Amino acid sequence: MNERIRQKRKQVRNRIFILLGTMLTVSLIFAACFWVKSGRTEALFEALLGEKGRSLQEGAGFQAAMTAKVQKAKAKAAARAEEEERALKEISREVAPSLRIENTVDFTALKEQNRDVYAWIFIPGTKVDYPVLQHPVQDEYYLNHTIDHVSGLPGSIYSEPIHPKDFSAHQTILYGHNMKNDTMFGSLHDYENSAFFEEQPYVYIHLPDRTLLYQIFAAVQFSDAYLPGFYDFEEEEAFMSFIEDLRNSPGLIRENMEVPFGSRLLTLSTCIGDAPKNRFLVVALLAGEYEKGS
Repeated sequence: MNERIRQKRKQVRNRIFILLGTMLTVSLIFAACFWVKSGRTEALFEALLGEKGRSLQEGAGFQAAMTAKVQKAKAKAAARAEEEERALKEISREVAPSLRIENTVDFTALKEQNRDVYAWIFIPGTKVDYPVLQHPVQDEYYLNHTIDHVSGLPGSIYSEPIHPKDFSAHQTILYGHNMKNDTMFGSLHDYENSAFFEEQPYVYIHLPDRTLLYQIFAAVQFSDAYLPGFYDFEEEEAFMSFIEDLRNSPGLIRENMEVPFGSRLLTLSTCIGDAPKNRFLVVALLAGEYEKGS
């Protein structure tokens, strides 16, 4: 009997010890959670590990502080790089005084004549010196209508409604007839001559408040594919595909000119008399802009 009693007492003591241990563990867990939530992690480390715990905590805090400093420095460097890039772009848009042509276009009078006038194109050395029109809904209305709405040739220089009138798109296409007397876009064919191509590299687009200066990149015989439908110029792959297709087309290319994605192109498109299934394209890259009167 005595042996059985001793065994039972031993079992009871073991159960009590286990219960007390469990309660102590749970208490420590709750205390740790409370200290972490209250931000008292230093006290927790010190209570558990003494001075060693404090050193570990200080080391972790130092590492976190250094990580934050590195991230802050990276953010500042990225912001500075972005600002420098923006400044370079602004500088690249400045036009040397020697290249500026005064914008004397009276857009008020032109809009009274036809409200669809929104720009003026001028190319030194050619007969291209005309208003640019855009019908609000009909793509090819001005192919066969003059500024006075007279039907038939020579039509007008025009763009389609898909193109923003501020020339902000990656690609703006202007169309004009290849007139035998070199009017409209007939004199664009002068750019088939390499000497002329080198001597007259600029196209001017006058707007009511400013002038855009473009530098001609290519003058080539191209397919008669409808460019906005064949290339999505807002997508880098399609944009660069167009540039590559220009380089592989018969004609003249300014090989040293880089045309990265994001450039703003102006493409002048006209017919080729003896190649009705092709178009002659003069493609220019925005090189700068300046305010009217500056």
